[in-house]
Amino acid sequence: MTDGGSEGTFVLTSEPQHLARLRDWLREELTRHEVDGREQFGLQVAVGEICSNSIKHAYAGLGGKPIHVSVRWGEDRVVIEVRDFGRKFDPELYRPPDLEALPEGGVGLHIAKQFVDEFSFDVTQEQGTRWILVKYLPGAEPKSRTP
Repeated sequence: MTDGGSEGTFVLTSEPQHLARLRDWLREELTRHEVDGREQFGLQVAVGEICSNSIKHAYAGLGGKPIHVSVRWGEDRVVIEVRDFGRKFDPELYRPPDLEALPEGGVGLHIAKQFVDEFSFDVTQEQGTRWILVKYLPGAEPKSRTP
């Protein structure tokens, strides 16, 4: 199903209109590795939400700032990393949305988490946040639970 260890990278700038090109690129990567349409959709939504949050929060809506998206393939999983170089994500300030109400914020991370098997972030970089999304491939038995 996959060619273990391969990787692809896409760099966009922090303008929302570039998200469509990112989705197209991601769809091509996932199709090339025979990921089915339903899983593709979920991963595109998850990555789109993270990139939208980087534009809105890490870069405060400023255009022209880099966002790097990379896809790594393993025997049993796809690992997608989204890296911005703006303001770091602060988990202390994040409040999960109240889904019983009509939330005004916090929904993007909640949505992204619904489409992946593992979701984490790294703020130890000098600048910005590195988001790590892991999706196990159908029929593959996970060898470990780390990216």
